[in-house]
Amino acid sequence: MDLLRLPLLPLIEVFKNMDFHEKFLISFLSKRARNTLTVTSEKLHLTFHLSGGLFIDSEPCDYCSRSRVTNKVSDCLIEGNVIRMSIGPIGVISREKSPQKQLLLANYVLDTFKCSFINIIFYDPTLPSSAWEFMKMINHRQLSVHTLFYYIKSNSSEFIPRILDECTEVIDYVVIYPMFPDDFIYTPPRPFKAREICVTGSANWFNFEDFVSCRRVRFPLNKKSKWTSKSWNIFFRNWLNSDDPLEHMWCFNSYRLNFPQMIKGLSNGRTQRQRRNKWIEVNRKDGSEFVIGKADDHFYIMSKEEHFEYLKST
Repeated sequence: MDLLRLPLLPLIEVFKNMDFHEKFLISFLSKRARNTLTVTSEKLHLTFHLSGGLFIDSEPCDYCSRSRVTNKVSDCLIEGNVIRMSIGPIGVISREKSPQKQLLLANYVLDTFKCSFINIIFYDPTLPSSAWEFMKMINHRQLSVHTLFYYIKSNSSEFIPRILDECTEVIDYVVIYPMFPDDFIYTPPRPFKAREICVTGSANWFNFEDFVSCRRVRFPLNKKSKWTSKSWNIFFRNWLNSDDPLEHMWCFNSYRLNFPQMIKGLSNGRTQRQRRNKWIEVNRKDGSEFVIGKADDHFYIMSKEEHFEYLKST
């Protein structure tokens, strides 16, 4: 029986019972086969891992396991180029080192399968220039990026700002470990939309005031930071009287700061203590209740409800 001659509704059921490997191979049978697959397949949650090679998972995850993909290598023709790849039940691995061929494969998958959102993970030894080209391609397609993890440690003040500029539309979560010169400060071209942004490693480039459009921000305080206890006091006052979405901030490496000076005049209540935590309760101008606290070498902002759960876990 010619599968592609089935009516549309039975085809939808047939493809629903197929794994990624079977669907992906069907897409190479003919242009008609690929178009039929695109029209009838359910939307996927694709995850792209770039770590020198390209790994594509057909379901959301925060890691890539080679055990999920067969070791068998296939040669497939994409836009006149032979692309060596390994295909498994839920993913495909490019066996090509060329960034151009990796982009060809990524574009082929995105042209073939509809997706509701995608996740992106960059690891060494991927070049920052390749990460930038990939983000440009994704944004050109106006795809919905759910999470983005950037763990490329090479220093590139040329490309990393461009990559960050392409991340402002990420919906949920951005984790970034970039390397910048000590005197570099990044200024986003527009507010970030992500629910949460987390900076690891060096944060000398990170001016957190440019990221209060995010609900949650986590970052280490740079040793050469010009932010004093008085500076933080001014920030807290401005935040309490603003409409900024920020509702959770966690700042590491803040052992040099004087907590009483940071919170001076912000609350009529006394400073409360529990084990290694000390905090005050504050109200924003809309009446919402928050906590500003400090524990060991970090300080934080969080809602009273979240703080209650946090204290139970510490």
